[in-house]
Amino acid sequence: MPKTLYVSDLDGTLLTAEATLSDFTRQTLQQLIEQGMMFTVATSRSVASVQHIFQDLALPLPIIEVNGAYISDLKTGQHESVSAIAPDILPTLLQLSHQHSCSPLVSSYDGQQDHLNCAAIINDGMQWYADECKAQRDLRWRSLSDLSQAFSEQVVRFTFIHDHDRITALHQQIQTTLDLDTHHFENPYHPGWHWLTVQSRHSNKAEAIAALRHSYNLHDHELVVFGDQDNDLAMFKAADRAIAVENATKSLQSLATLTIPPHDQDSVAQYLAMDWAQSNSVSLS
Repeated sequence: MPKTLYVSDLDGTLLTAEATLSDFTRQTLQQLIEQGMMFTVATSRSVASVQHIFQDLALPLPIIEVNGAYISDLKTGQHESVSAIAPDILPTLLQLSHQHSCSPLVSSYDGQQDHLNCAAIINDGMQWYADECKAQRDLRWRSLSDLSQAFSEQVVRFTFIHDHDRITALHQQIQTTLDLDTHHFENPYHPGWHWLTVQSRHSNKAEAIAALRHSYNLHDHELVVFGDQDNDLAMFKAADRAIAVENATKSLQSLATLTIPPHDQDSVAQYLAMDWAQSNSVSLS
């Protein structure tokens, strides 16, 4: 049996336009995993959100969540590793938030539980996310009048949600002021609202995949990755084969070994089934 590790992004890649696993993708993954495929996901989502999507589908490896901030057990939600922002940077991030009249969401870990700390919901983009967390029974949400109260914990991400111009200005200032990993994108499920995520420079999918391979003795496995956004660039550069969906950014497609049809056509699951069958001389029933 060939040794291959498959790692897929979720939104815009493995998931449907409704942020779900299609029946075809779910059934295909189940069969491939049962046959021994080493597969996991690397996503900007939290483990609570991934649990909601995967439900009873078990993965053979931990997942990479929050863009590499955590490597976590999908079933229990427990973290095997945590990549936090340096504590001395946190006050500056909060100060920049105030300068740009943004109310950040601060993701932290207190050693036992994850928290998504919020001081105030100031726009519809934030309210949409709060409603999504409630619908998914995401227990991380915590209201704090002073977000610096979370700084005694391991803070892994600041998330800003606002209009394009506000997020762009804040993004530019953070990039010129601090050495952090940043990603700016429009929410595909709530157009018009832009997100900016800010994490440690070492908190990315590529470094998390490297740590996962080390922990599970997967150095000799070919690495095949799937993605669509610029937060997948690092893992595309690290992969043996990098597969972009047709809806991927131009910068990601420029690094791709292959571009497959858009995410809403079950293209990742179809590629996985084809590649697995070719490598193992088997067929899915």
